[in-house]
Amino acid sequence: MSQTSALPDVIRDFERVDAAVVAQAATYAASILADVAGRRGTMNARVAPVDNQMIVAGPAFTVEVRPGDNLMIHAAIALAQPGDVLVIDGKGDQTAALMGTLMMSACKKLRLGGVIVDGAIRDKLELLELGFPVFSAGFN
Repeated sequence: MSQTSALPDVIRDFERVDAAVVAQAATYAASILADVAGRRGTMNARVAPVDNQMIVAGPAFTVEVRPGDNLMIHAAIALAQPGDVLVIDGKGDQTAALMGTLMMSACKKLRLGGVIVDGAIRDKLELLELGFPVFSAGFN
């Protein structure tokens, strides 16, 4: 077994949803979009916005991590394109934050569309000041 075969799969390029489709989808409630998609593609209800006024729409750049391990999130930030929304499967773990102000600031600077984490994040007050769409399963 070679060393490279033990590494996680990193898909560096994928076809993104057209910006016009994203703009149109952003005008609908997520619940409506989920209904017309056969009630698929939604996240657990524990995932909520940092602030209730936050909304996000964009091509999903999906990331799967082990609880507490944010290495692949750093890779995703480096590979994401403006408008992409990082959608992170953190297994709902809330024992260790996967992201905070530093990483979210980098996402905002790179003009990503937002971040959705099924796991814990930190620095809630600073994130509110950042004005960047962030959804998570909780804080620590």
